Amino acid sequence: MCPRTLFRYLCMLAALVGPLAAYSSQQEDPSGVRFLNAHEGLTLVNTALEQKPQVRPKPDCSHLVHQIYELSGFPYPYVSSFDLYEGIDNFRRVSTPRPGDLVVWPGHVGIVIAGVEPSFYSSVRSGLRTEYYDGPYWRTLGRPRFFRYVLPGSADFTATNASVPASSSNAQAKPSILPVHKEIADAPPLGDDIPAKVEPAKTLPTPTRPLNRPVALPSSIMVVAATNRPTDEEVGEAISEFNSASGNLLRGWPPADRKRIVLIYDQLNVERVEVKRDRGSVRVEVEGILSIAGERLDAKRRREKLRWELRRTPQGWQLQAPSNHAYVPRDVAVRVLAGQLAFLTQNEAASDDSDRSLHQQSMIVHALGFLFDPN
Repeated sequence: MCPRTLFRYLCMLAALVGPLAAYSSQQEDPSGVRFLNAHEGLTLVNTALEQKPQVRPKPDCSHLVHQIYELSGFPYPYVSSFDLYEGIDNFRRVSTPRPGDLVVWPGHVGIVIAGVEPSFYSSVRSGLRTEYYDGPYWRTLGRPRFFRYVLPGSADFTATNASVPASSSNAQAKPSILPVHKEIADAPPLGDDIPAKVEPAKTLPTPTRPLNRPVALPSSIMVVAATNRPTDEEVGEAISEFNSASGNLLRGWPPADRKRIVLIYDQLNVERVEVKRDRGSVRVEVEGILSIAGERLDAKRRREKLRWELRRTPQGWQLQAPSNHAYVPRDVAVRVLAGQLAFLTQNEAASDDSDRSLHQQSMIVHALGFLFDPN
């Protein structure tokens, strides 16, 4: 039996005879939704391990995880790791991970492979592979958060939740906090300087963001680098993940801030990475298909040259984003705008300003028309 197959069977055995045996497969949280059970979690693990190690082009971490959940029959609207870290409707935060759960840092996400050892599968370094989240590099990113997928179990969790972006204000009717779900067994320790005891119950804000509220994006992202010098591919993956998070700028569009410029692109190329000691720069070219500034749309195809700053920190290499513009991949923009359109359409009758709602719908339809037919 090859090592890869042996590892898979060991993970499955550990998941079935370990602490999961004492955990109800149909456990529900107070809101009535059902947690993903052990068997369903192993389905996710198997799907993950069946992904080709050298998929080209290699997806970034959040797109890979989203694809695995979709292939396994557990869909959720695509969001970046930054959004997953804050929490979305389709997942509940848990204190003890088990196979199939998400392990998330701001800027990276993976799928937990084994609950009895800290392993996860993700798009890392130069391929798709298994890592240990208590390893030296991952510990520098801080303590991760763990999330478990939930399925409808009550009337207040409907198909709407799975089709509208998690940050939309359709969640305003829900409770304003999400508890950290406590497990029967403690999570494995993340290292000598991190206590093994499960933290006291904490609360996690529901990612509700009223329309037209300014969105604050992070100014930087860590690069998952295998060596002392990050490769073009590693830098490109970090930029892709950061730009996916920038899609939040389109939530509630047209925005109240009319000075913000967002370029939606369909191609991004890392042209050159230059490093000298603890500083460096990254030259990037993007081919944009739609520029959005306030309510103004410019559908002229354009190429832009960008420069990202690269700095070595105690945690590793960090990319500083350009401050003047935001760049959003086309697929992310389509999902966000389509979700906004669905939300506005479904809640038009309850809107306090129906004229503005209709105007927003018209603008979004116009933008989506350019994105679906850029030529």
